Amino acid sequence: MAASGIINFNNRCTNKRQARPCRSPISCCSPSPQTPDDPRPPNKKKLSDQSSWESKDSQGKDYLYRLGQESENMNIAVGARKGVVDDLFVGNFLGKDSDIVFDYRQKATRSFEYIQGDYYIAPVFLDKIACHMVKNYISHSLNVKVPLILGIWGGKGQGKTFQTELIFRAMGVEPVIMSAGELESEKAGEPGRLVRERYRTASQVIQNHGKMSCLMINDLDAGLGRFGNTQMTVNNQIIVGTLMNLSDNPTRVSIGQKWRDSDVTHRVPIIVTGNDFSTLYAPLIRDGRMEKFYWCVSSY
Repeated sequence: MAASGIINFNNRCTNKRQARPCRSPISCCSPSPQTPDDPRPPNKKKLSDQSSWESKDSQGKDYLYRLGQESENMNIAVGARKGVVDDLFVGNFLGKDSDIVFDYRQKATRSFEYIQGDYYIAPVFLDKIACHMVKNYISHSLNVKVPLILGIWGGKGQGKTFQTELIFRAMGVEPVIMSAGELESEKAGEPGRLVRERYRTASQVIQNHGKMSCLMINDLDAGLGRFGNTQMTVNNQIIVGTLMNLSDNPTRVSIGQKWRDSDVTHRVPIIVTGNDFSTLYAPLIRDGRMEKFYWCVSSY
């Protein structure tokens, strides 16, 4: 036995007095590090085709482990693809990039193929929608302030939304449509982030598909308006601030990622409908941010 009290027994280093494994950073029984002259090949694990998913972080956890740890994660685009799940669930007829939950995905934009037949479109309303979209698309070459938001407000059930959809179909526009029910959530900040995500989705349609697109929010006053003694929530305030920020900075939209100089979003016109815009926050509906169109059926 050595004077230090360390015994080497069956390649195991223990302390005789404490009878526990040696926790020294440099163990006396650890194998010597591999030298460059060592003829043995390094022990490397061969990664599969999904090597980006198998890459480990600083704690040795891979991507799918970190994804599973996020209890609120709703990302269903990964984790169930070919090469990760059994081929029984993902066959060749589905494609290599398909997974078992593809039926739950929906297209973000609307194309209005379901509208059949000819309908009357009010010429004044058609000019207003078309001019609003064109002015926003060419705003970089104009020397005037172009409002990003067009507010269409009028009576209930008079065809504001349907007439707008008819114009979208006639102009070949694929908009991203939201409703007042998506402007509130049990999580603070979630609806504001959703508005920014939908705005960026419409921008990607313009950039990647070469089609005209816009963000349309139906019944905005139902989600953000103040009626009587209704309560103002933090989500209402965040959405109002988000729409005001989009109007002031329509090409720099963040959804939480780090800012990059190349991350420039295309300017996307926003169209909102409502019955009473006087219930909205006044700075949001001022002329610099929102252009109003009063819907009056008797004038047509």
